[in-house]
Amino acid sequence: MKDIRIVFFLILALFIGIGPLAGIYTEYLWFEMIGYTSIFTTILQWKLLTIIPGFILAFIFLYINARFARDSISKILAKENISYEKLDSQAVLIAILLFSFIFGLVFSGNWKTILLYLNSTTFGLSDPILMNDIGFYVFQLPFFHLIRGVFFWLTVISLVMVFLLYLYRLEPVFGSETVEIEDDEGFYQFDQGGTFKEIMDNLPEKVLIHISALLAFLLVLFAAGFFLNRYEILFSQQGVVAGAGYTDVHVRLPIYNILTILSFLTSIVLLANVKMKNIKIPVASIALIAIFILASSFAPGVYQQFKVEPTEVQLEKPYLEYNINYTRMAYGLSNVEERSFEANSDLTFAELQNNSQITDNIRIWDRRALEQTYKQLQQIRTYYTFNDVDTDRYHMDEGYKQYMISARELDIMQLAPEAKTWVNERLVYTHGFGVVMNPVSTKTNDGRPEFVLKDIPPVGDFNVTNPRIYYGEITSDYKIADSGKEEFDYPRGGQNVFTQYEGKSGILLDSFAKRAIFAFTFSEIKFILSEYMNDDSRLMYHRQITERAQTIAPFLEYDSDPYPVISDGKIYWIIDAYTTADKYPYSESYYDSRFYNINYIRNSVKVVVDAYDGTVDFYMMENEPVVDTYSKIFPGLFKPFSEMPEGLQKHIRYPKDFFKVQMDLYENYHMKDAETFYNKEDAWEIPKEVYRGGSIDMEPYYMITKLPNGGGLEYVLLQPFTPRNRENMIAWIAARCDEPNYGELKHYELPKGELIYGPTQIESRIDQDPDISEQLTLWGQTGSRVIRGNLLVVPIGNSILYTEPIFISAEESEIPELRRVVASSGQKVVMDETLQASLQMLVDGRIDTEEGTTGQTEVPTSARELAQQALDHYNTAQQYLADGDWAGYGEEINRMEETLNQLSQVLEESNGNTTA
Repeated sequence: MKDIRIVFFLILALFIGIGPLAGIYTEYLWFEMIGYTSIFTTILQWKLLTIIPGFILAFIFLYINARFARDSISKILAKENISYEKLDSQAVLIAILLFSFIFGLVFSGNWKTILLYLNSTTFGLSDPILMNDIGFYVFQLPFFHLIRGVFFWLTVISLVMVFLLYLYRLEPVFGSETVEIEDDEGFYQFDQGGTFKEIMDNLPEKVLIHISALLAFLLVLFAAGFFLNRYEILFSQQGVVAGAGYTDVHVRLPIYNILTILSFLTSIVLLANVKMKNIKIPVASIALIAIFILASSFAPGVYQQFKVEPTEVQLEKPYLEYNINYTRMAYGLSNVEERSFEANSDLTFAELQNNSQITDNIRIWDRRALEQTYKQLQQIRTYYTFNDVDTDRYHMDEGYKQYMISARELDIMQLAPEAKTWVNERLVYTHGFGVVMNPVSTKTNDGRPEFVLKDIPPVGDFNVTNPRIYYGEITSDYKIADSGKEEFDYPRGGQNVFTQYEGKSGILLDSFAKRAIFAFTFSEIKFILSEYMNDDSRLMYHRQITERAQTIAPFLEYDSDPYPVISDGKIYWIIDAYTTADKYPYSESYYDSRFYNINYIRNSVKVVVDAYDGTVDFYMMENEPVVDTYSKIFPGLFKPFSEMPEGLQKHIRYPKDFFKVQMDLYENYHMKDAETFYNKEDAWEIPKEVYRGGSIDMEPYYMITKLPNGGGLEYVLLQPFTPRNRENMIAWIAARCDEPNYGELKHYELPKGELIYGPTQIESRIDQDPDISEQLTLWGQTGSRVIRGNLLVVPIGNSILYTEPIFISAEESEIPELRRVVASSGQKVVMDETLQASLQMLVDGRIDTEEGTTGQTEVPTSARELAQQALDHYNTAQQYLADGDWAGYGEEINRMEETLNQLSQVLEESNGNTTA
């Protein structure tokens, strides 16, 4: 079998060259190693097979036209008794063969369009105008455009080719007259061509037939183009309607119908004119087509302005309804469950007590600030790094808990310059090591995260039996494992621990031929020369996890934020993958930096990558038409979600990229009434929040909560909304992440008749609070930087809680420390060192008597007075400091210390009495 493959690749090398063949062979080895050979062979087979019809079609089309032109020229010149030199048929044949091969290669680039057409699946839903199934537009229409385009360009190329041949070879036949002109230097002669009528009269019949047939076929293709353009109006993004509007249906559609018929009739006229030889007939027909094409460019605009716009709402209403309904279906918004949320502006102690599991999981760590903290505290060595910090949840003995998590990956760019050798970079430093985790809602006294998993080797509450990370988010370079050189594992004290790879990932370099091929592929002779290379060595590349998945399934779109998961002692990556389309009738097109010009999207696939052995599994989340079609094309690619290990199923989450697309559209498409939608009376927008002194869009965020009337604790992705150009909050949307409710969207509408503070208003209230503002200003003046983290809107019972962490970071060496947490119920804004302390302040200073009880005690009045005195001393000290009075500043600080000591004693006595 191996010999047959070698012979096959040698034969293939004769056609495509050594370089491309080496790439094909190495990719084949990679797909074979990872277990997806059928995907590779299917794609390669169709890329090669589609060269054949493209080549044959181009060759036959061009050869027949060249042969007919050559024979016609020979007969015409022989009939006119004009001596001539025969065309070099061999040269023409070679030129046609070469062009046809290039054309076939270009045609093969459309393998995906062809496969989607051949395996198309119905959506079970028809468009409202032309009554075709949506699958026709998504899978079949692009194929019809492709075929029409192929014949169109072949016809144009053939026309140019035969025209030049006839013009060059039959110049003596077209007729000319000699004209003599006298000037100062004497007489000279030149040939003056005849008039167009004379040329037409002298034009040989064979030439006329040939060119007329090509022009007629070109007109048929124009007719086909106009016919297909009828369908394209359903994707129009002009006017107030995404999709065909009133003018499109009543003006553009009839014009395309007329142009289709006219173009077809003109093609017949061109053929008939071979006998009539009346130039006026085809010219008139083509002029009529040009008039209708010109009309199609301005008539719809005139009709829109004078007919539609005066009564636009009434005329466009049914088309607006189509746009609303089909857009909601295309983006997965048609089943959003809408409910009212009667928000209580006064958060109560009872609500906090009854929802302690929610408050215990409120995230106070901003991932951007925490990433810097991780790097400073847990990077350990310069060659390690954390790409980003993710949020996930775990079922622990003490309950459902949310954590921040990040993988410690290897970054060889940070190696010392003298250590950057090929052996070190490729054979020794091969993998990252471990993950770091901390609860989202707690911190140490000095403002650092309370790690539940840290250090190297990892220690903490989670058992990670294999912490090695060969495949990650920043692993873009190739490595050679299990070579004759031991791999660096992790640092321990003043020494290093080494290891050898024990997995099955990587291509075995078990022959000189393989090492030579990869030396050629990676332009690295050391594959052959290095003494560390042996038959057990494994070459690992495509190690960046998104690139790895994309190499296997390039027809899917991938989420920008993969996240690590610990399951059964191993580290896995989960990547969300999407199926998209841009031919969904009446759906609004979406553009951003992540997705370009789509109007249909589904989160159909979850991709799981093993961080150690690099295995990639694709799990299908739903049976939707696009992924079902790819399942037909690649039968072994997708596994049902039920086959995903149970430990990983608990960590799937609704992806942010998908949710952002939905929420960007939901700003307008939550309005179902056509007139309201037209007037944008209830348009929403994403709120703003403050970060590093600027205003940015508020990101959706994950949280553990209880949805109103939704049952127990669950993991959700939440996005608040404000009315457009207003700052009060109008609604919040939650995407459910846990089975069996995964993927459900809940829309909670706030009362429109009362003020519910929005995030921007809460940010303003924080700025306006004199005590908080003074403290933040003070911190920002002493060589430090104040970082305000994510403002979260947290539904608690029937109320809404707002929280925002405050970080302090040195300007030089940035290690953000979490110093305060702001909490607000809307009516009141407070700030304290911890979230729990801020919540206690928010509900009038009441605190729990002991953990696990529901009782409460009031803070003694004397303690309140002492606290106020301490604050007064502090404020006076700050005034002295501003005036440069250091003596006065010191006295007030001493008095504040005495008062705080008294306060501490009072609180201890109060706690003792309560315990008794």
